[in-house]
Amino acid sequence: MYNPKIKTFSIVITIVLAIVFWYLTFSVKLLNFWLSMSIAATTLSILAIYWGGNPFNSKDLNIRTIIIGVGSAIILYFIFLAGNFLSQFLFNFAKPQVSSIYTIRTQAEAIYITLVLLFITSPGEEIFWRNFLQRWSMKNFGGFKGWIFASLVYAGVHISSGNFMLVMAALIAGLFWGYIYWKEENILAVSISHALWTTGIFVFFPVM
Repeated sequence: MYNPKIKTFSIVITIVLAIVFWYLTFSVKLLNFWLSMSIAATTLSILAIYWGGNPFNSKDLNIRTIIIGVGSAIILYFIFLAGNFLSQFLFNFAKPQVSSIYTIRTQAEAIYITLVLLFITSPGEEIFWRNFLQRWSMKNFGGFKGWIFASLVYAGVHISSGNFMLVMAALIAGLFWGYIYWKEENILAVSISHALWTTGIFVFFPVM
């Protein structure tokens, strides 16, 4: 079971590590994007489990979890679809920045990207960002403030990309999944949502 007594030093270490990982991935581009993100998500989730305990509970797997996961993924997709449409009228840089995000699809075959998103990066990120960082922040700052803090950190690590649209996307998605986790306390539901949304928006139904 999950250990709620997460030490502050472990939070600081993993946040710094996340900043380094995201900088190497988006700015330095040291490795293939999908390999780099796989390493980052796997490393952070392993540390989160090591310091925070097993995040999954067998009781979380039920019909409600699946409905929330699938339903929220669909809702978030349409939020981004509308956001992408509106951003074209508000910002001249929106279209080229969104297009640059989609260039990462050229770094691997669709089947490999799908597998990475479904089984590595999506659950790995949720284990770290929501079930480790956000759980700690909610315990220390309260539900609302903890939700906001974790979402801001999640968006903040994307700043190194130099892509405003990506940072805003991370902020919106972080707030969205963070709110679900805050209210449901079910990491499986959020992981399903994250996995389905990313595969949908990156592979099967891109917004551009």
